[in-house]
Amino acid sequence: MTSHRTASPDGSPARPLSLVGWLAAAVAALAVVTWQVLVQGPLTALDWPVHALVDPRQPEGPLLALAVAVARLGQRLVTVPLLVGLGLWAVLRGNGPRPILAVLTGLGSLAVMGTLLKVAVGRTPPVLGVDVVAPGWGNVVDWAGAALLSGAGSYEGYVSFPSGHSANAALTYPLAAWLLFGGSGLFPHPRRLRFALGFSLVPVAAVGTMMTVLDYHWLSESLGGWLLGAVVLLTARLVLGPGSRAGSPGRGGNGRVLAGGPSGKG
Repeated sequence: MTSHRTASPDGSPARPLSLVGWLAAAVAALAVVTWQVLVQGPLTALDWPVHALVDPRQPEGPLLALAVAVARLGQRLVTVPLLVGLGLWAVLRGNGPRPILAVLTGLGSLAVMGTLLKVAVGRTPPVLGVDVVAPGWGNVVDWAGAALLSGAGSYEGYVSFPSGHSANAALTYPLAAWLLFGGSGLFPHPRRLRFALGFSLVPVAAVGTMMTVLDYHWLSESLGGWLLGAVVLLTARLVLGPGSRAGSPGRGGNGRVLAGGPSGKG
């Protein structure tokens, strides 16, 4: 009996429902962390002790330069050109529009969700030496007025939660791995994709850690940033799709999915 199977970028059958499940879990986890920040619940219990530990022990000299360089891996000046460049490259290589659409979806949803969360939660950064949360949709109205109305002045509320650098990193480096080695990527290769995805967690973890070590963000804000990044990453991954190029088992050299290929049973 002839069967047709489409492989996902890691060489396994495409499972969009499993991606949706992971996305739902990430959204739920982000909602829990946000709620804990709003009510100053147990998940924020370590925020102040960690701040008290790192604040008087800031690195200096070469160590400070190194820590700041690592933290900047989460800056949009780094992450946006990287993702847009890879997405456009994949499109120009004949991979269709999905790569750049996935990039734009990830970056756009992160910009919108991140800004709304930051403004609506209204948390002070640790550098002020106080942990105050002043949430409300009025914050969003004030921010929108400051952003859209000429002469309205700058928004004066606090926007510390979640960490934008941590979210940027959590979106950028795993998505870059998929754009390079996934089925819709530049050089489809399941084993390299698995390695790249594993390695991508290094800058993700490093950026979030530096945000806390350098006292830019409370510990729970780095966690919130990672979860926000995971939400937009999985959203972008759904847009990217399973891909159809060579590099996965069961594919011909011209990138077509083979029907009734060898099953390994003789």
